[in-house]
Amino acid sequence: MSQVIFCATDFYLKGGYRSYTDFFKLVELAGYPLIPLSQLDPQSDNIYIVTPLNDEWLAGWQQPRARIIHWELEWRTDWRAEVNEPPGVADVWASDPWYATQIGARYVPVGGDERLNEVGVSIAKQYDVSLLSYQTHRRQLVTAQLVQQGLTLAPIGNLWGRYRSAVLVESRAMVHVHQHDQMPTIAPLRWCLAAAHRLPMITETVQERGIFSYSYMVQANYDFLAEFTKHMLQDKHRLNDYAEALHELLCRHYTFKKVVDANV
Repeated sequence: MSQVIFCATDFYLKGGYRSYTDFFKLVELAGYPLIPLSQLDPQSDNIYIVTPLNDEWLAGWQQPRARIIHWELEWRTDWRAEVNEPPGVADVWASDPWYATQIGARYVPVGGDERLNEVGVSIAKQYDVSLLSYQTHRRQLVTAQLVQQGLTLAPIGNLWGRYRSAVLVESRAMVHVHQHDQMPTIAPLRWCLAAAHRLPMITETVQERGIFSYSYMVQANYDFLAEFTKHMLQDKHRLNDYAEALHELLCRHYTFKKVVDANV
C-alpha cells in the first residue's frame, strides 16, 4: 500500500530555508512522515511530496515507480521561469490559482491547522496591524503609509514560535503586500497563520481568489491599501466575521491533511 511521505532538502534540514518552517510544521501536525530527500526511494510504491526545488534534486529520477510531486511554493520571476521540472516528477502543485495556470501546475491550496497558534486567544490587542513579511522596497512603502495613517504595527522580523503567536493574537488584522509587482498572488502560509490566530486578512488585490471567496478576505489596490486598512479597522464586527470565516475555512474545511489526502 502506498504511503504519502514528505521530503525535506538537506539545506533545509541544516537550517536553511527558514521560511519553510511553517510548511513542515503543518506536515508534522497532519501526521505525515517527513524524511530527508536523500532517502526518497524512486522504486517504491510511495507518493513523495518535495519542496522547495533546488540543486539537490535538479537531476531528478529516471523512470521512477514512485509518484513524485513537486509542491511549488516559490515564484518563478527570473531564472526560475526557465527551470524545467526535474525528470521523474509526475505532478506539480501550486497554491495560488493564477500562478498555477502560469506555470502549468495543479492548483492545490495549502490547508491550515489551528495548532500553528501556540498561545490560544487574546482579548487585549496591542497592535492594529501585523505585516509578518520580508520588507522589500514596495512593502516598505506601504509599511510607512500605515504608520502615517496612525496605525500601530506589530513587530515584523524574526518572529517564530510562541513569541510570534503572542504577537499575532494581540494584533487586530494581518495585512499582506505582494513581494513582487508582477506576482499578484496569495501567500498561502501567511493565510494559514492568519486563520490559525483568527486574524482577518486584508490583502493587496490578488489576480484570482481560489478558495478565498468574498467571505474570507478583503482586498484593495496597492496605492490605497494603507488607507483602506485604516477604514476597515473601524468596523470591528465586520473584521471579526472575516477572521472567523477564514479560521473555519482553513482550520476546519480545508485542513492541511484534508487537502493533501484529497489531491494525492
